Parts: sequence; C-alpha cells; structure tokens
Amino acid sequence: MPPTLTEQLNTLWTTTWQNMRTEAIDQVFGEHPFWFWLSHKGKRRTEAGGRYISIPLSYGKNTTFTTLGMGGQVDITRQEKLMPTQWNWKYAAISVIRYWIEGLQNRGKAQIMSIMKNELENAKLSMAERLEEMLYGDGTGNGGKDFDGLGNIVAIDPTTGTVGGLNSATYDWWRNKTKNMSGEPMSTYLITRMRTMYNDVSKGQGSGTPDFLLTTQTIFEYYESEVQEQKQIVNQALGDAMFETVNFKGKPVTWAEKCPSGRLFFLNSRHLEWVADPAANFYMTKWKEMANQVDDAVAQIAVAGNLVCNNRQRQGVIYNIDE
Repeated sequence: MPPTLTEQLNTLWTTTWQNMRTEAIDQVFGEHPFWFWLSHKGKRRTEAGGRYISIPLSYGKNTTFTTLGMGGQVDITRQEKLMPTQWNWKYAAISVIRYWIEGLQNRGKAQIMSIMKNELENAKLSMAERLEEMLYGDGTGNGGKDFDGLGNIVAIDPTTGTVGGLNSATYDWWRNKTKNMSGEPMSTYLITRMRTMYNDVSKGQGSGTPDFLLTTQTIFEYYESEVQEQKQIVNQALGDAMFETVNFKGKPVTWAEKCPSGRLFFLNSRHLEWVADPAANFYMTKWKEMANQVDDAVAQIAVAGNLVCNNRQRQGVIYNIDE
C-alpha cells in the first residue's frame, strides 16, 4: 500500500530536520557571543546517561614534595585532591506543528519544503534565544527546570547557594570572584577595576587567565570609547561571526543584549563546558496526532544537557557598574 499524504509529510519533515540537525545545532550555539565563544573553544561535548553530570574538580595540592638529605624520607600519605561536582540534567523541548489543511493546500514539494524550512528555522532561532535568556539565570527558573547559567556559576554573591552539588558557604575555594562598583563612577574606576578583576581570576599567566569578557551594550561602548585609538578585532573567530570585539589585555570584550544591567563577566573557557546527552541532543521526536483535530500533528525538538563548571575561582564578575 502506498504511503498516505500524512506519512509522506511526516517522513519529509523528520528527514529534513535530520539533514539540517548538525548545522542547526551549530547555529543555535552560534547565534549569541557567549555560546559561539564556548563552541569555538571546543567546550561542547556529549555524555551518555547517568542521574547527574559528574565533573571532577581539583581543590587540593600534593604537599609531599620536599627537599631531602642523606636517608631522608618522603611522606607517602595519599592526600585527597579531587572532589566530584554533580550537575543536574536539564531538559527542554520546542514544538513543531504540521497542519493537515496546510498540507493539502501546499502539496507541491517546493511549497512543502518552504513551509518546513521556515518552521524549522523559526524553531532554531527560538531555541537560541531561550538558551541565551537562561544563560544569565541561576538555574532556578521555571521551578528549577532552567539550565544553570552565569547567575549561579558566576554569582554576584558567591558565598551562598549550592552550585554543582557543592555548598558555596562551606567551600571558600568554590566561589567566583566579585567586585561591587556601587557608588564608583564608571568614568573614574572601570579600567582600574577591570585590571584588578583580571588579575584576581588569573592563575599566573597564559592559559590561567580569562579569555573572554562579556558585558552590556552601554558598558561595552564606554570601554570602546576609552580605547578607541587601539580598537581592533582581536579574536578573529568572534570577528568572523560578526560579533564586534575590542581588546583588553589581548582578550576579546563584547556585549550581549540579555546581559544583566551593570555587569561585566570575566570568563575562562578552560573551566566552562556545555554537556548534552547524545540520545537527546536536539533530536526530533515521533509525530503525534493532536487531540480533536482531523489530521494535525505535532513533534518536538528536544535536548538534555546543562552548562557546567569545574573551577569557579577562575571566573569573575564586576557588578553595579553605573550605566
């Protein structure tokens, strides 16, 4: 028996998404500067299953290294230096709807493809926008279902709250750096506070330093005017993606529309990562008939994942900057 129109349409929609899925995921993570930067640094990966995303972190040092004399001894006590953090899997999905009447009225393949591409493109951009909104949250939105974000990983009060399963009040080494600029005019103090924060979140030089600064449009434009003579695209990848950057100590500074007012983040990609379940990495579900409809159907594009961190001390935020 030849496939029905419904079966043909369902297969065409699903196949189209499968063909564009890899590119679509890249575009979801390329629509906004933070996610593009994280992707460019190779900090997106998949991890199969488990109740949690377990990220080990090194919090201690091996203190057995010592100088020796003739017949001297070295401490052979193994010291605990690793502690696992546990990040909850978070789940999200967006609906794509196929209408029966629309299918009948647009039977030509070109017309159907046009409708599908428009709907899937809209879904892709909508997911990117929502992901960007959650980036600045603390993971408690929508009853704790939202992804973890800079709101808790790089919090303005890092001494409270549980992040990655660890109590920030208990472990002082599990706190990001902060600086409150309330009452300090941006025109007088911003550059000085940026220098201090950069050094506070650095671990010596090289890869231990922050490699991305993210702020609001107003703060970005102020800083841009301060360094106008030296202005240049310093990160070619961000430049190629049409995210305008200026330089601070050789690292890109850019802005994002959703960044909370008065904040400037100092971020180190070595310790941030997006982890997704390969079985639920923006996959399309089966089509389901909609109740009380002739032959309308709905499918979801779903993802399971979260933003994780293994060293909050290497992240920082200046807040209450007078805009």
